[in-house]
Amino acid sequence: MSPLIPLPSIEMEALDILFEDLAHPNPYIQSQAFMAMVRDWPQQALPRLLGLLAQPDITLRRASVRGIGAFGAAALLPLADLLLASTDSTIRASCVKAYAQVASNQPGIHFPDSAMQALEEALGDDSPVVAVATVMALGQVGGQAVPLLLRVVGGDNPAQAVAAVNALAQIDHPAIERTLRDLQNQPQLDSYVRETLESALARIRDLQARQPQPG
Repeated sequence: MSPLIPLPSIEMEALDILFEDLAHPNPYIQSQAFMAMVRDWPQQALPRLLGLLAQPDITLRRASVRGIGAFGAAALLPLADLLLASTDSTIRASCVKAYAQVASNQPGIHFPDSAMQALEEALGDDSPVVAVATVMALGQVGGQAVPLLLRVVGGDNPAQAVAAVNALAQIDHPAIERTLRDLQNQPQLDSYVRETLESALARIRDLQARQPQPG
């Protein structure tokens, strides 16, 4: 990230007002605030938003996650740095949710290797909240995350595996149905994971049946 350029006091006051608007109960006012941050003061606003991920106020923390998501690709590397460095599970969970927000806002956006590596590491987080939220974020990332999600499905954490199956069922990728069928045949598979696999495969078949047929 480029060195910060100090703002004139009048602009700093305007930016401070936008940050006050993040605490507003109206989501539209929150959205207008962070869109103005992205447009007018991206270098100054993004670090401050990242700092708010430690906020005990859940409303402000959620607004900050949405705000970071509006920065798109510019937020991916700073989020990786914070996710890997933080010892606070609330901050790590918020980083993962911000990744999901970026991917949701910009479907198909390419995540750089460092961002994918940070998410891969977060899959093994000591906090179950962070670990499962990471699976859900990878589902938003889409095709780029399929190898990681498939590995989670075959892992030994049933809660993560169930979340990964549900995430995979929403991704259009040629390897998914075949691999899920192979996993379904594993005798040691957790019963809840197996049930989720069956449901996911039924959803995939239903989606395929709804697709327009060529010719």
